[in-house]
Amino acid sequence: GEIAPTVTSMPLFGVQGFCEPHQEPNGPVAESLFVPDEVIFPHPRFPTLTKNIRLRRGSRVEIRRPRFEATKALSKLGKEDPIPTSQAEADALDHVYADAMAFGMGNCCLQVTMQASSLSESRYLYDQLAPLTSIMLALTAATPFMRGWICDDDTRWGQLAQSVDDRTPFERSGAPSDVTVDGDERLAGRGVQPLPKSRYDSIDCYIGEGPEVAENNDLPLVLDERHVARLIEGGVDEALARHIAHLFARDPLVLFGDRLHLDDEHDIDHWENLQSTNWQTLRWKPPPPHKGSLSSSDDGHIGWRVEFRSMEVQITDFENAAFSSFIVLLSRTILESKLNLYIPMSKVERNMKVAQGREACTSERFWFRTNISAGEGAEAEQIATSDMEPVALMTVSEILMGKGPFPGLIPLCHRHLEAADYEPATRKLLREYLAFIARRAEGKVLTAATWMRSFVLNHEAYQQDGRVPPAAAHDLMIAAAEIGEGQRPCPELVGDVVRLLPCEFPTPTETEVAAQGAAVAQPWLLRPRAGTFPCCSQAAGVNKTEVPSSDRLMIA
Repeated sequence: GEIAPTVTSMPLFGVQGFCEPHQEPNGPVAESLFVPDEVIFPHPRFPTLTKNIRLRRGSRVEIRRPRFEATKALSKLGKEDPIPTSQAEADALDHVYADAMAFGMGNCCLQVTMQASSLSESRYLYDQLAPLTSIMLALTAATPFMRGWICDDDTRWGQLAQSVDDRTPFERSGAPSDVTVDGDERLAGRGVQPLPKSRYDSIDCYIGEGPEVAENNDLPLVLDERHVARLIEGGVDEALARHIAHLFARDPLVLFGDRLHLDDEHDIDHWENLQSTNWQTLRWKPPPPHKGSLSSSDDGHIGWRVEFRSMEVQITDFENAAFSSFIVLLSRTILESKLNLYIPMSKVERNMKVAQGREACTSERFWFRTNISAGEGAEAEQIATSDMEPVALMTVSEILMGKGPFPGLIPLCHRHLEAADYEPATRKLLREYLAFIARRAEGKVLTAATWMRSFVLNHEAYQQDGRVPPAAAHDLMIAAAEIGEGQRPCPELVGDVVRLLPCEFPTPTETEVAAQGAAVAQPWLLRPRAGTFPCCSQAAGVNKTEVPSSDRLMIA
């Protein structure tokens, strides 16, 4: 049979013989040492992306992650690491190497898109969520393997960034000072303008309307000032104009022949083509003109949206629901309380690098703003009179639960829950989600990355060589599927929760139905177990609660 556990990637993806039926690597699209072209989804977009990234770059992509080795220190990855020409050469390196887009875009993740009530609100929300992208990446870390090796970092993020890095050698490293390079006029920046990072990476600027934007946008933006001037002439303010112009520093990667000549006054395909291949931690999403102009009460209406993109997919539906709901709940808390989470963008960038490290959720500290309250309230005054710096290094747990006069984000969410008009069942479920996330931040339950790495390291087939044995990979995927389906308890991963399968749902009594209104059983919810019985054996009923909806903020 076949199973589909919700993990970011298969541990043996890219290992010889990993796909069925067997296909040979080194096809004309990816030209990969490890991945056959046949594993690429056949829609023209995906092989075209794979090939064009390689062609624009001038070589195969280079994906490098530190290798986990318990017995010796790892050498640091450098810019001049050798490019292997065979699988044997790749395996002989002191880090884990891969060479195709599929190693990044073949991963799974957890993304949440929210619709704001206005253009202004969408820009404010985008900015406030920016410092949270690294925190949520660390909390959801779930990618400890690549190409059959155990890695010494925990997330897919760097792997993804490298897998679609289409920058030319000059864009990656800059042209030598004593060499004049004309470049290729067909490319953005002629292919020689230095670009500090891949097109899949963290954001580079805030886009809001307040004075904090200029104060905290301390990273240089690669853009064409002529584009900025044209946008400003068209009525776009400078902060937003610079963000949009920055996207145009990249080239389109895929063009369909029948969509080349369009009326850009009414058709946004050219914009979406570029916007959708600038893969960043957040995406600000203007509405299609014909959808955005509709009344908000119209079923076809689409408004100004913000997409939160950094999280990794989790093994259980409970975890995925918890983190998705948390982003929505926290966004509503930010909007209602008018929180100010701005920190210098350079510190947002630093946080994203830190978040990818092994066990960063519990072992690292992140820059975060300490005085986040609007106005001159008691909390703001208490922080102002304390010895806390305006922006301080804190652990994930301190950011979520508080430190000294800093209130913490989860207590603020609880305040919002108490003040807002939520159904009792909804409020209860969201509290359970918040409690679980707090336990994850405190290290009382493990990230998927830590749990999976430990599973392999303690498997009887492991040979102490840094490789994932096929037997361990098989057993890990079976375990992940059974945990996700509620057939195997795993308190070290999710705590005292149990997934209720549809066949296990008791029929609610008339009293329960009357007390809980329109609530009905829903299999994707989990709740704390009443005892120590195995998953799904004696669970009490769980009733459906929707992610709260409002006219102010909608989840897609």
